[in-house]
Amino acid sequence: MKLTTDQINALNIGLMVLSCIAAFIFPFELFLLSYAVLGPLHYLTEISWLHDRNYFASTDKKKRNQRMMRYWLTLVGMTMVVLLFGLVMEKIVYQAISQTWEIALFYLVFVTAALLTLVKSRGVMMAFIMLTLFGLAFFHASRYFALTAFFLVTIIHVLVFTGAFILLGSLRSRSLSGILSLAVFIVCTVSFFVYAPSGAGHTVGEYVRNSHSSFRPLNEQLLTLFHLGTGASLDEIYESTAGLMVMRLIAFAYTYHYPNWFSKTSIIKWHEIPKRRSLLIVAVWLVALGTYAYNYDIGMIALYVLSILHVMLEFPLNHQTFASIGRELFAMANEN
Repeated sequence: MKLTTDQINALNIGLMVLSCIAAFIFPFELFLLSYAVLGPLHYLTEISWLHDRNYFASTDKKKRNQRMMRYWLTLVGMTMVVLLFGLVMEKIVYQAISQTWEIALFYLVFVTAALLTLVKSRGVMMAFIMLTLFGLAFFHASRYFALTAFFLVTIIHVLVFTGAFILLGSLRSRSLSGILSLAVFIVCTVSFFVYAPSGAGHTVGEYVRNSHSSFRPLNEQLLTLFHLGTGASLDEIYESTAGLMVMRLIAFAYTYHYPNWFSKTSIIKWHEIPKRRSLLIVAVWLVALGTYAYNYDIGMIALYVLSILHVMLEFPLNHQTFASIGRELFAMANEN
């Protein structure tokens, strides 16, 4: 059954509210469950959908643009190889190495995705790439060099970009339900800082703490970013009121991010794929579920490639979305 735009907006409002309530009640458990169960299926189906739509890099079929697309995908592949090498060195060889190169390549993927999507002139492209390389060389020693990339992969991807998609949908539809969905999304996001019940009586078990250990840097950095604490102790992350505020935000952002994608089946039609590919996606998803059930850390490592890859492959769509928001706002201003 094909849902109308208003019905999809109503469904998403319900999903937002449910995600928000669940995030208030059991934030750590909700996040781990959503990340392990819905995350892999989201990666697989979105990568499939992006591939069928030429990664939203260009609708122009000229040979030069197709060649630029291949160059960009090669850069994505190179970045993944470097990221995997770093992961192997850290998790298997137990040897820390500099992350400068992998972060620099990640930024190049982000910038060139924008150029591929929005810029037609080869000269302008080359100028921006040179400026980007200069900027990376100049700022690579800054604390924000790694931090911004870290936020791009995590909270910006699941919260800011999701909010941008909702905003664009409400601008295009000019409907009350679209505006209401955006308002509910904002209210849910802000609610964790407005209503902050203490952590009294909230106990995070050893299994949850151990499974969440790989995500602690995100909690630590958000506590620092919002000037709520330092994230220096486990008690601050898992037991304090500030720690729970941050975790509720993270749990809501990730939990709603996945159903938001699956709820729009009738609009974006990500499910319209060959049967063989569908079976492959389901098979890989079931293996992922089994891996997470066996050992959460092993699941994290095994799904690392898909997680980062789907973030990078979505960059052209992210850039296109913000450009479309600008065009819609400009059109609305002219209407008035």
